[in-house]
Amino acid sequence: MHPNHFIKLLTLFFTTIFTIPTVADAQAVSGWVFKDEKDNVKVYYRKTADIYELKMTTSIHTSLSGLIKLFAEVENYPLWGYNITEAKTLKKISDTEVYYYSRIDFPWPLSDRDVIMHTHLEQNLKTKTVVSKSTSVYDFIAVKKDVVRMPITRTTWTMTPGKNGWLYIEYYLYSDPGGSIPDWAVNMALDLGPRESIKGIRRLLNDPKYQSTRLAYITE
Repeated sequence: MHPNHFIKLLTLFFTTIFTIPTVADAQAVSGWVFKDEKDNVKVYYRKTADIYELKMTTSIHTSLSGLIKLFAEVENYPLWGYNITEAKTLKKISDTEVYYYSRIDFPWPLSDRDVIMHTHLEQNLKTKTVVSKSTSVYDFIAVKKDVVRMPITRTTWTMTPGKNGWLYIEYYLYSDPGGSIPDWAVNMALDLGPRESIKGIRRLLNDPKYQSTRLAYITE
């Protein structure tokens, strides 16, 4: 597997569909390949054209409102997002639509990456499942000289309520961060990115402000 293909998995695990019947079915029907499972986080990948996609599934004991509040606090993304060093809201359209900026630290001698994402959130009132989709907007703000702007990124967080306060979560990433990334950096991101981000999310959700949050635009 060529390392330059695997780079397409690399970013925005950082930033931030639960329909997998079995690993065998997923591979047979959709082409997803199971990579590994650690800390209750399953990671899959598949190749589309010359880009590799990533999918992560896990469960978190929290309310929908608590997790969505965490996602809405863009400036706090560096507290949980893997290698995110800067994040800020650029334009808030509504409680369910926003444009935001993120910068991701890459190890020396690689250049850092940044991305502008347009996020839209919707809830199915029958199932209560919440889907948050984000698409990159390359030229929403001027490109900075000291960082590589990622040309294409699409992410989806799907949050499905279960029993006894559990949320079942799937994260999907399709991304071209630009440039060339060495194999060791790709492997580090694949092994650490999903789990470290989920670990950070779980840690922050222990805060009482998230445990007690109820959002008017979310049905629990």
